[in-house]
Parts: sequence; C-alpha cells; structure tokens
Amino acid sequence: MKYKNMSIENEAKKLAATYARWLRNPQDALFGKDGEGVVLQIYKKLKQAKDKNEIAEILKLDQYTMEKSTLNDMTRFISDLLNKVQKMDDQSALRFTVEVFRYFQIALATKLEDMNKGLWA
Repeated sequence: MKYKNMSIENEAKKLAATYARWLRNPQDALFGKDGEGVVLQIYKKLKQAKDKNEIAEILKLDQYTMEKSTLNDMTRFISDLLNKVQKMDDQSALRFTVEVFRYFQIALATKLEDMNKGLWA
C-alpha cells in the first residue's frame, strides 16, 4: 500500500492525537522517572531504524520502564500502530512511525500543558 506524503502525515497526526487523548499519564510517558520516558526513548531509536523488523523490535515495550497505566495505554497505541504499518513497505513504515511519534510527543506535551493549566480533569 503506497501512501502519498500528505496522507502519511495526516494519518500519523490522527493516530497520535487519538492515543494522546486517551493516555492517562503524559508526564510518565514523556519524561518517566529520569527525564526521558518511553515515548522519547522510542522516538530516538526509531530515527535510527532501517526496516520494519527494527521498528517491531524498538516498539517492544518490555524493554522500557513506565507506570502500569502508561504500559496499558502504550500497548493499545503500539498495537494499532503496528497494524497500520504491517502492509506498508519499509520506507513508508519508517516514515510513518517516526511521524506518529513526532506528533505523539507534541500532542502529549500540549495535553500536559493543558492539564497544568487546569483544562483537563
């Protein structure tokens, strides 16, 4: 399945926004206990990935430390993401996954900021 750049970007934004809304603890996902949470760690590794096999390895959540609720939320997110890239070629899958995580960071940071302002319950 071939995606045009614009639709890859739009699809990535949609997926990231959806799961950022549902993620219960953006602070833990972004920053964890040591300043670099699971989302930032995955994003760094994804930028070095070469193919879909590497993406799948990077997205195995048992190698990262996070709270139980974050693990549950991230598991659903990763599962959906892997389903979407399954039919893509390696280059499209890499581009899409990196975009998703880029937008996911932005969406989580925005949510965190809004929570700190009291706009989220």
